[in-house]
Amino acid sequence: MPQMINAPLLAAVMAATLLTSGCDDSPTGPTDAAIVTFGVGNETFRALLTTREQVRAAEAARDGGRASIPVGRLGAGNGGVNTGWTWHVDDVTFVEVAIELCDAVPSYVESVGPSFGNGQYCPWSARVLDIDPVS
Repeated sequence: MPQMINAPLLAAVMAATLLTSGCDDSPTGPTDAAIVTFGVGNETFRALLTTREQVRAAEAARDGGRASIPVGRLGAGNGGVNTGWTWHVDDVTFVEVAIELCDAVPSYVESVGPSFGNGQYCPWSARVLDIDPVS
């Protein structure tokens, strides 16, 4: 026998969910996307983070968290955010350790191209310099 849906209860649950869903448009509110500027030695590069989890991980790395090495898949072109370079990084995660094969300064990645590091970039000495929310 099919179960009956209690319409008033369902409406109350939906309203409560909407009211507590974190719809915060303030500059310090949660965001799902951001452009992060990384420093590596005396060079910088930028990456687009597209999920709230990536942004939180970048904030943790900036604030001294153990998982501070960005790791991402290299792509051709600047991806609209990595100005000054002919490559960009997608699908960024943050880890505590990474293999040396994908560690370099941005200018070396530029000289090799997106095939550097078997298509991955993981600069060990990278530090998060800035996190700019994308609206």
